[in-house]
Amino acid sequence: MDPPLPIEGILPPDLQGTLLRIGPGEGGAGALNAVELRDGTAVSLVTCDSAADANVFWHAGSVLALAEVGLPLQYSRQLVEEEFGGGLTVPIASHVHRDAATGHRVLFGVEEGAETNRLRLGEWDAQGALASFQAVTLERATWQHDLAVTARHIVFVESPTEPLPGDDAVPFRWTPGAECWAGVVPRGGEGTTVRWFRLEPCLVTHVLGASDDGDDGDIVLYVCAYQVPEKGQPVDLTSSIVGPDGIGMTLIGGGLPVLERWRISGGRLERTQVDERFVEYPRVDPHCEGLPFRYGYCVELDRGPLDQQGIDHLGLLRFDVQRDEVTSWNPGQYRTASEPLFVRAVDGRSDDEGWLLTVVDDATRGASDIYVLDASSFGRRGPQAVIHLPNAVPFRSHGEWVGADRYR
Repeated sequence: MDPPLPIEGILPPDLQGTLLRIGPGEGGAGALNAVELRDGTAVSLVTCDSAADANVFWHAGSVLALAEVGLPLQYSRQLVEEEFGGGLTVPIASHVHRDAATGHRVLFGVEEGAETNRLRLGEWDAQGALASFQAVTLERATWQHDLAVTARHIVFVESPTEPLPGDDAVPFRWTPGAECWAGVVPRGGEGTTVRWFRLEPCLVTHVLGASDDGDDGDIVLYVCAYQVPEKGQPVDLTSSIVGPDGIGMTLIGGGLPVLERWRISGGRLERTQVDERFVEYPRVDPHCEGLPFRYGYCVELDRGPLDQQGIDHLGLLRFDVQRDEVTSWNPGQYRTASEPLFVRAVDGRSDDEGWLLTVVDDATRGASDIYVLDASSFGRRGPQAVIHLPNAVPFRSHGEWVGADRYR
């Protein structure tokens, strides 16, 4: 479209880069969007249809888009499709974590076999080459949507799920009465050294952040944890565990997730609920991925009307995990906020010194806006700027901010 996009307020000069967003589009296809911000203006909006609709990220000079399971689709920054050159032949899951210290990307996927099920774990280096790969034997092929990555470890959850025949977006169903385990492996290992921890049955959709705690193998991670149907509870084994509206838009196991802190120390894994509010789509400052952090940002959820079984998005939450304090922000009536992305200020030293970007659905005009919030005054001030988009951007799924220094 012709630039620039209309803006209320003033865009911070620090915001030099491109906001990528992906999600479900029309007719079963995905929709990929890129909005470039430059010198205080929103200079372009580029959109394209995509077979992927779950996640999008920037790596080694290209945009990579992922479905829930499959091989990545590769695009230029202007969303022109390219030939994928990431060296993969097996499908991977939709979450690919970036190591802030090295620029590596940790990827994973579940391989179902006639005799053996495996969780495959790999890493792309900063140039996009497949640097390492390992495989962990699983009791069954469980749904692995996200996992935790630290500087030295990977933590995954073997949930009470199993593959579901059919073409559901999330092709997994509950396995009533099945055990639930967390596994820990060293990064760059061979998949044979696994520390296992039995859990009360739960389902983890997203990980806020994780880090090593000291030199003795301790790990701290924050996860969005759902309860699962109890043993003996009637369960529809013909349906996906995630409804057609997707994660964060539908109940899972009859409920919604809370943020939990998991501490792994020696042979123990301790779970602590951080807050009673329901949350999804958690993000941290990209400078802190795999490292200790103080602030995390999430979408706050609540149950919608009982006769509709829907989900309300109330706004955004900021968690101070050092003080166990929570601050909220609401975009106002008839407006619904999506996943918040943190962009650190040029001179920022901490993970609240920067800006939050969230796509807000505005029902009053049937289109989306990009809200720019000052993270340091989160909950106390209105948006610094609002960019008005000409159309609605897919609401669920994920996005990434790509600083201009990474592509210029």
